[in-house]
Amino acid sequence: MRDYALNRAESFGEAKGTSFLRRILRNWRARQAVTRLDTYDDFLLRDIGVTRDDIRWAAGLPLTRNAALALEEHSVRQRRAEYAKRRGWQAS
Repeated sequence: MRDYALNRAESFGEAKGTSFLRRILRNWRARQAVTRLDTYDDFLLRDIGVTRDDIRWAAGLPLTRNAALALEEHSVRQRRAEYAKRRGWQAS
C-alpha cells in the first residue's frame, strides 16, 4: 500500500509540473500497456485482479486520464466491494 501511495503522490506531483503534451504522451503509453494486458490469458488476469471488461473500460478512457492508474483504482474498489459483500458489510 505504501508503494501505491508513493506512486500516486509522484503522479500528482508530475502532473503539476509537466506540460499538457507530456501528460498526454505518458497517458498514451499507459494506455498501450493496459491494452497489452488484453493478450494475457484469463488465469493470469484473475491473478492480477482484473477482468477483460476492466481492461477494455480503461483502454476506452480519454487520454487526459492515465489508464493504468484508473484501472488500478477501479480494481481496488471492486475488490473492496466484493470483500465487503462477502462479509455482509456495507461497502464504503
